[in-house]
Amino acid sequence: MRHSCLFVAISLALLTLSGCRVESGGSDDSSAFNPADDVDLTFRTFDLTDTEQAPDTLSFTRFSDFYPGIEPAGNDDTAGNQQLVESIRRHIDQFIGAQPTDDGKAYTQVRNPLDLMNQVISVGRVDNFDEGRRYIRERIASGEAGNYNTRSAGAIIRFTDQDAVANQEALNNRQWFYQTLDWRYQPPAENLDGKVYRVIQYVARNVEETEREQQPQLLSLLSGSRFNANEFSNLGYNQPEFATVDYVSRSYGGIELRQEFAAEAQKDTLYIKSPDQQILDLGSYQSADADPSPDCIRVELNYAMSEVRLYTSNNEPARIPDPQADPADYPTEEDIPRVPNENNCTYQPADQAITFWSAESAANRQ
Repeated sequence: MRHSCLFVAISLALLTLSGCRVESGGSDDSSAFNPADDVDLTFRTFDLTDTEQAPDTLSFTRFSDFYPGIEPAGNDDTAGNQQLVESIRRHIDQFIGAQPTDDGKAYTQVRNPLDLMNQVISVGRVDNFDEGRRYIRERIASGEAGNYNTRSAGAIIRFTDQDAVANQEALNNRQWFYQTLDWRYQPPAENLDGKVYRVIQYVARNVEETEREQQPQLLSLLSGSRFNANEFSNLGYNQPEFATVDYVSRSYGGIELRQEFAAEAQKDTLYIKSPDQQILDLGSYQSADADPSPDCIRVELNYAMSEVRLYTSNNEPARIPDPQADPADYPTEEDIPRVPNENNCTYQPADQAITFWSAESAANRQ
Protein backbone atom coordinates (compact mmCIF):
# COMPACT_ATOMS: atom_id res chain seq x y z
CA MET A 1 0.00 0.00 0.00
CA ARG A 2 1.40 3.42 -0.98
CA HIS A 3 0.99 6.28 1.49
CA SER A 4 0.99 9.70 -0.11
CA CYS A 5 0.46 13.28 0.90
CA LEU A 6 1.11 16.84 -0.27
CA PHE A 7 3.70 18.83 1.65
CA VAL A 8 3.07 22.56 1.26
CA ALA A 9 6.11 24.77 1.75
CA ILE A 10 4.57 27.28 4.17
CA SER A 11 7.82 26.54 5.97
CA LEU A 12 10.27 24.39 4.10
CA ALA A 13 11.96 23.20 7.28
CA LEU A 14 8.76 22.44 9.15
CA LEU A 15 7.32 20.91 6.00
CA THR A 16 3.87 21.98 7.11
CA LEU A 17 1.21 19.62 5.89
CA SER A 18 -1.86 20.69 3.98
CA GLY A 19 -4.67 19.28 6.06
CA CYS A 20 -3.48 15.69 6.05
CA ARG A 21 -0.99 13.29 7.53
CA VAL A 22 0.86 10.45 5.87
CA GLU A 23 -0.75 7.37 7.35
CA SER A 24 1.16 4.22 8.18
CA GLY A 25 0.06 0.79 7.11
CA GLY A 26 0.64 -0.47 10.63
CA SER A 27 2.68 -3.47 11.68
CA ASP A 28 1.14 -6.89 11.24
CA ASP A 29 2.93 -10.17 11.88
CA SER A 30 4.56 -10.19 8.45
CA SER A 31 6.25 -6.80 8.99
CA ALA A 32 6.80 -6.82 12.75
CA PHE A 33 10.57 -7.05 12.37
CA ASN A 34 10.78 -4.56 9.51
CA PRO A 35 8.00 -1.96 9.45
CA ALA A 36 9.27 -0.21 6.30
CA ASP A 37 6.53 0.61 3.79
CA ASP A 38 6.04 2.74 0.67
CA VAL A 39 6.14 6.51 1.13
CA ASP A 40 5.12 8.93 -1.64
CA LEU A 41 5.41 12.65 -0.80
CA THR A 42 4.82 15.76 -2.89
CA PHE A 43 6.49 19.06 -1.93
CA ARG A 44 5.97 22.52 -3.34
CA THR A 45 9.74 22.57 -3.85
CA PHE A 46 12.81 20.58 -2.82
CA ASP A 47 14.67 23.81 -1.98
CA LEU A 48 15.66 24.21 1.68
CA THR A 49 16.13 27.68 3.17
CA ASP A 50 15.85 29.40 6.53
CA THR A 51 12.44 31.00 7.09
CA GLU A 52 10.78 33.04 9.82
CA GLN A 53 8.91 29.93 10.96
CA ALA A 54 12.04 27.76 10.84
CA PRO A 55 15.14 29.96 11.08
CA ASP A 56 17.56 27.07 11.77
CA THR A 57 16.82 24.88 8.76
CA LEU A 58 20.24 25.26 7.14
CA SER A 59 22.08 24.63 10.42
CA PHE A 60 21.04 20.97 10.14
CA THR A 61 22.32 20.51 6.58
CA ARG A 62 25.35 18.33 6.11
CA PHE A 63 27.89 21.03 5.17
CA SER A 64 26.62 23.69 7.60
CA ASP A 65 29.81 23.56 9.72
CA PHE A 66 32.47 22.75 7.15
CA TYR A 67 31.41 25.23 4.46
CA PRO A 68 31.86 28.41 6.57
CA GLY A 69 34.36 26.77 8.94
CA ILE A 70 37.21 26.60 6.41
CA GLU A 71 37.25 30.41 6.06
CA PRO A 72 40.86 31.64 6.57
CA ALA A 73 41.36 33.68 9.74
CA GLY A 74 43.90 36.12 11.18
CA ASN A 75 47.25 36.36 9.42
CA ASP A 76 46.28 33.42 7.19
CA ASP A 77 43.47 35.41 5.58
CA THR A 78 45.52 35.84 2.42
CA ALA A 79 44.53 36.10 -1.23
CA GLY A 80 46.01 32.66 -1.95
CA ASN A 81 44.09 30.95 0.84
CA GLN A 82 40.90 32.78 -0.10
CA GLN A 83 41.23 31.58 -3.68
CA LEU A 84 41.77 28.01 -2.54
CA VAL A 85 38.75 28.09 -0.20
CA GLU A 86 36.61 29.69 -2.89
CA SER A 87 37.43 26.82 -5.27
CA ILE A 88 36.60 24.21 -2.61
CA ARG A 89 33.22 25.82 -1.89
CA ARG A 90 32.22 26.23 -5.51
CA HIS A 91 33.05 22.57 -6.07
CA ILE A 92 30.86 21.55 -3.12
CA ASP A 93 28.02 23.64 -4.58
CA GLN A 94 27.79 21.30 -7.56
CA PHE A 95 26.91 18.35 -5.32
CA ILE A 96 24.59 19.87 -2.72
CA GLY A 97 22.79 22.43 -4.90
CA ALA A 98 23.95 25.34 -2.76
CA GLN A 99 23.20 29.00 -3.45
CA PRO A 100 26.10 30.96 -1.89
CA THR A 101 25.70 34.18 0.05
CA ASP A 102 26.93 37.38 -1.61
CA ASP A 103 30.37 36.98 0.00
CA GLY A 104 30.45 33.26 -0.84
CA LYS A 105 31.31 32.23 2.72
CA ALA A 106 28.02 30.48 3.49
CA TYR A 107 24.88 29.43 1.63
CA THR A 108 21.28 30.62 1.67
CA GLN A 109 19.75 27.53 0.08
CA VAL A 110 20.51 23.89 -0.67
CA ARG A 111 18.74 21.37 -2.86
CA ASN A 112 19.80 17.75 -2.56
CA PRO A 113 18.25 14.40 -1.53
CA LEU A 114 20.25 13.93 1.69
CA ASP A 115 19.46 17.25 3.35
CA LEU A 116 15.80 17.02 2.35
CA MET A 117 15.45 13.50 3.76
CA ASN A 118 17.12 14.57 7.01
CA GLN A 119 14.64 17.44 7.32
CA VAL A 120 11.65 15.21 6.64
CA ILE A 121 12.77 12.63 9.21
CA SER A 122 13.55 15.17 11.93
CA VAL A 123 10.31 17.09 11.51
CA GLY A 124 8.20 13.93 11.65
CA ARG A 125 4.62 13.82 10.32
CA VAL A 126 5.41 10.92 7.96
CA ASP A 127 3.95 8.00 9.84
CA ASN A 128 6.07 5.23 8.37
CA PHE A 129 9.33 7.06 9.07
CA ASP A 130 8.07 7.89 12.57
CA GLU A 131 7.05 4.27 13.02
CA GLY A 132 10.52 3.16 11.99
CA ARG A 133 12.17 5.31 14.63
CA ARG A 134 9.64 4.24 17.28
CA TYR A 135 10.35 0.62 16.43
CA ILE A 136 14.10 1.13 16.84
CA ARG A 137 13.49 2.98 20.13
CA GLU A 138 11.39 0.03 21.36
CA ARG A 139 14.14 -2.43 20.43
CA ILE A 140 16.67 -0.32 22.33
CA ALA A 141 14.41 -0.36 25.40
CA SER A 142 14.09 -4.15 25.21
CA GLY A 143 17.80 -4.67 24.45
CA GLU A 144 17.03 -6.59 21.24
CA ALA A 145 18.46 -5.99 17.78
CA GLY A 146 16.07 -4.45 15.29
CA ASN A 147 16.02 -3.21 11.70
CA TYR A 148 13.95 -0.91 9.51
CA ASN A 149 15.02 -1.37 5.89
CA THR A 150 13.11 -0.25 2.82
CA ARG A 151 15.21 -2.29 0.40
CA SER A 152 14.64 -5.65 2.09
CA ALA A 153 10.94 -4.81 2.54
CA GLY A 154 10.57 -3.94 -1.15
CA ALA A 155 9.32 -0.49 -0.12
CA ILE A 156 9.60 2.53 -2.41
CA ILE A 157 10.28 6.11 -1.30
CA ARG A 158 9.42 8.77 -3.86
CA PHE A 159 9.61 12.55 -3.38
CA THR A 160 8.06 14.85 -6.00
CA ASP A 161 8.71 18.58 -6.50
CA GLN A 162 5.40 20.19 -7.51
CA ASP A 163 6.98 23.35 -8.96
CA ALA A 164 9.46 21.32 -11.03
CA VAL A 165 6.63 19.18 -12.41
CA ALA A 166 4.59 22.29 -13.30
CA ASN A 167 7.64 23.77 -15.06
CA GLN A 168 8.32 20.49 -16.92
CA GLU A 169 11.86 20.34 -15.59
CA ALA A 170 14.22 17.39 -16.03
CA LEU A 171 13.08 14.06 -14.56
CA ASN A 172 15.73 13.96 -11.82
CA ASN A 173 14.92 17.51 -10.82
CA ARG A 174 11.23 16.78 -10.27
CA GLN A 175 11.36 13.29 -8.71
CA TRP A 176 13.77 11.68 -6.27
CA PHE A 177 13.68 7.96 -5.53
CA TYR A 178 15.52 6.65 -2.48
CA GLN A 179 16.84 3.13 -2.95
CA THR A 180 17.50 2.61 0.76
CA LEU A 181 16.47 4.05 4.10
CA ASP A 182 17.77 1.86 6.89
CA TRP A 183 17.90 2.10 10.69
CA ARG A 184 19.65 -0.73 12.48
CA TYR A 185 20.06 -1.20 16.22
CA GLN A 186 23.02 -3.20 17.49
CA PRO A 187 22.75 -3.98 21.24
CA PRO A 188 25.79 -3.69 23.55
CA ALA A 189 28.33 -6.47 23.14
CA GLU A 190 31.39 -7.10 25.30
CA ASN A 191 33.03 -3.67 25.65
CA LEU A 192 30.93 -2.02 22.95
CA ASP A 193 28.01 0.29 23.74
CA GLY A 194 24.72 -0.07 21.92
CA LYS A 195 24.62 1.80 18.61
CA VAL A 196 22.07 2.78 15.99
CA TYR A 197 23.23 2.91 12.38
CA ARG A 198 21.39 4.71 9.59
CA VAL A 199 21.90 4.49 5.83
CA ILE A 200 20.35 6.74 3.19
CA GLN A 201 20.91 5.94 -0.49
CA TYR A 202 19.76 7.91 -3.52
CA VAL A 203 20.39 7.06 -7.18
CA ALA A 204 19.20 9.21 -10.08
CA ARG A 205 16.95 7.52 -12.63
CA ASN A 206 18.26 6.59 -16.05
CA VAL A 207 17.21 8.83 -18.93
CA GLU A 208 17.67 8.86 -22.69
CA GLU A 209 20.98 10.14 -24.02
CA THR A 210 19.28 13.24 -25.39
CA GLU A 211 18.03 14.19 -21.91
CA ARG A 212 21.24 13.69 -19.90
CA GLU A 213 22.60 17.21 -20.19
CA GLN A 214 19.38 18.62 -18.72
CA GLN A 215 19.61 16.47 -15.58
CA PRO A 216 21.04 17.72 -12.25
CA GLN A 217 24.72 17.04 -11.63
CA LEU A 218 24.13 14.62 -8.76
CA LEU A 219 24.00 10.99 -9.89
CA SER A 220 24.02 9.26 -6.50
CA LEU A 221 24.79 9.57 -2.83
CA LEU A 222 25.33 7.11 -0.02
CA SER A 223 25.19 8.35 3.57
CA GLY A 224 25.95 6.49 6.78
CA SER A 225 25.53 7.71 10.38
CA ARG A 226 26.20 6.19 13.79
CA PHE A 227 24.24 7.21 16.89
CA ASN A 228 24.57 6.51 20.60
CA ALA A 229 21.63 4.20 21.29
CA ASN A 230 21.07 5.69 24.76
CA GLU A 231 20.53 9.12 23.18
CA PHE A 232 18.60 8.01 20.09
CA SER A 233 15.12 9.51 19.99
CA ASN A 234 12.05 8.86 17.90
CA LEU A 235 11.36 12.61 17.89
CA GLY A 236 13.26 15.52 16.37
CA TYR A 237 16.84 15.60 15.14
CA ASN A 238 19.33 12.96 16.31
CA GLN A 239 22.93 14.10 16.60
CA PRO A 240 25.26 11.43 15.17
CA GLU A 241 28.57 10.41 16.68
CA PHE A 242 30.07 9.87 13.25
CA ALA A 243 28.69 10.52 9.78
CA THR A 244 29.86 10.07 6.23
CA VAL A 245 28.39 10.77 2.81
CA ASP A 246 29.74 9.98 -0.63
CA TYR A 247 28.44 11.99 -3.62
CA VAL A 248 28.95 11.12 -7.30
CA SER A 249 28.29 13.67 -10.06
CA ARG A 250 27.85 13.57 -13.80
CA SER A 251 30.67 16.00 -14.68
CA TYR A 252 32.72 16.74 -11.54
CA GLY A 253 33.79 13.36 -10.19
CA GLY A 254 32.94 12.75 -6.56
CA ILE A 255 33.37 14.09 -3.06
CA GLU A 256 33.14 12.43 0.33
CA LEU A 257 32.61 14.14 3.69
CA ARG A 258 33.52 12.33 6.92
CA GLN A 259 32.46 13.93 10.21
CA GLU A 260 33.55 13.13 13.76
CA PHE A 261 31.26 14.53 16.44
CA ALA A 262 32.05 12.21 19.36
CA ALA A 263 35.85 12.40 19.25
CA GLU A 264 37.74 14.59 21.70
CA ALA A 265 38.96 16.67 18.77
CA GLN A 266 36.04 17.05 16.38
CA LYS A 267 36.97 16.97 12.70
CA ASP A 268 35.37 17.19 9.28
CA THR A 269 37.33 15.75 6.38
CA LEU A 270 36.47 16.36 2.74
CA TYR A 271 37.87 14.07 0.03
CA ILE A 272 37.82 15.39 -3.52
CA LYS A 273 37.91 12.68 -6.19
CA SER A 274 38.23 14.22 -9.62
CA PRO A 275 41.37 12.93 -11.35
CA ASP A 276 40.09 13.82 -14.84
CA GLN A 277 39.94 17.58 -14.29
CA GLN A 278 41.63 20.20 -12.17
CA ILE A 279 39.52 21.40 -9.24
CA LEU A 280 42.06 23.34 -7.15
CA ASP A 281 45.01 25.44 -8.29
CA LEU A 282 47.79 23.81 -6.27
CA GLY A 283 50.70 25.15 -8.32
CA SER A 284 51.96 27.29 -5.44
CA TYR A 285 52.19 24.27 -3.13
CA GLN A 286 53.48 21.47 -5.39
CA SER A 287 56.58 20.86 -7.47
CA ALA A 288 56.48 22.00 -11.08
CA ASP A 289 56.21 18.43 -12.39
CA ALA A 290 53.35 17.44 -10.04
CA ASP A 291 50.02 16.39 -11.54
CA PRO A 292 47.71 19.45 -11.40
CA SER A 293 44.77 17.13 -10.81
CA PRO A 294 45.83 14.56 -8.19
CA ASP A 295 43.48 11.61 -7.73
CA CYS A 296 43.33 12.08 -3.95
CA ILE A 297 42.76 15.45 -2.22
CA ARG A 298 41.99 15.62 1.49
CA VAL A 299 40.84 18.82 3.18
CA GLU A 300 40.75 18.36 6.97
CA LEU A 301 39.15 20.90 9.31
CA ASN A 302 40.13 20.42 12.95
CA TYR A 303 37.58 22.36 14.98
CA ALA A 304 39.50 22.20 18.26
CA MET A 305 42.60 23.62 16.59
CA SER A 306 40.64 25.95 14.26
CA GLU A 307 42.94 24.78 11.49
CA VAL A 308 42.62 23.43 7.97
CA ARG A 309 45.24 21.13 6.45
CA LEU A 310 45.29 20.04 2.82
CA TYR A 311 46.89 16.81 1.59
CA THR A 312 47.32 15.39 -1.91
CA SER A 313 48.62 12.22 -3.53
CA ASN A 314 48.54 10.68 -6.98
CA ASN A 315 48.69 7.07 -8.13
CA GLU A 316 49.10 5.89 -4.55
CA PRO A 317 46.83 3.00 -3.55
CA ALA A 318 45.01 3.38 -0.25
CA ARG A 319 46.35 0.05 1.01
CA ILE A 320 49.56 -1.80 0.18
CA PRO A 321 51.10 -5.18 1.05
CA ASP A 322 52.47 -5.13 4.60
CA PRO A 323 56.20 -4.26 4.31
CA GLN A 324 56.83 -6.31 7.45
CA ALA A 325 55.36 -9.46 5.92
CA ASP A 326 57.59 -12.07 4.30
CA PRO A 327 56.24 -12.84 0.79
CA ALA A 328 57.62 -16.36 1.13
CA ASP A 329 54.99 -17.04 3.80
CA TYR A 330 52.12 -16.51 1.35
CA PRO A 331 51.08 -18.41 -1.80
CA THR A 332 50.61 -15.25 -3.89
CA GLU A 333 51.12 -11.51 -3.52
CA GLU A 334 47.34 -11.08 -3.21
CA ASP A 335 47.43 -13.14 0.00
CA ILE A 336 49.85 -10.78 1.77
CA PRO A 337 47.99 -8.71 4.40
CA ARG A 338 47.27 -5.11 3.38
CA VAL A 339 48.04 -2.07 5.53
CA PRO A 340 47.28 1.65 5.08
CA ASN A 341 49.60 3.41 2.66
CA GLU A 342 50.96 6.55 4.35
CA ASN A 343 51.76 8.01 0.93
CA ASN A 344 48.06 8.05 0.06
CA CYS A 345 46.42 11.35 1.03
CA THR A 346 43.92 9.55 3.26
CA TYR A 347 46.64 8.41 5.67
CA GLN A 348 49.30 11.10 5.38
CA PRO A 349 50.41 12.49 8.77
CA ALA A 350 50.10 16.19 9.63
CA ASP A 351 53.64 17.06 8.56
CA GLN A 352 52.90 15.93 4.98
CA ALA A 353 50.17 18.53 4.40
CA ILE A 354 51.08 20.67 1.37
CA THR A 355 49.51 23.72 3.03
CA PHE A 356 47.54 24.71 6.12
CA TRP A 357 45.84 27.79 7.53
CA SER A 358 44.08 29.08 10.63
CA ALA A 359 40.32 28.94 10.11
CA GLU A 360 37.12 30.43 11.45
CA SER A 361 35.99 26.93 12.51
CA ALA A 362 32.59 26.58 14.29
CA ALA A 363 31.96 27.36 17.95
CA ASN A 364 29.49 24.49 18.38
CA ARG A 365 32.13 21.95 17.30
CA GLN A 366 35.05 23.11 19.50
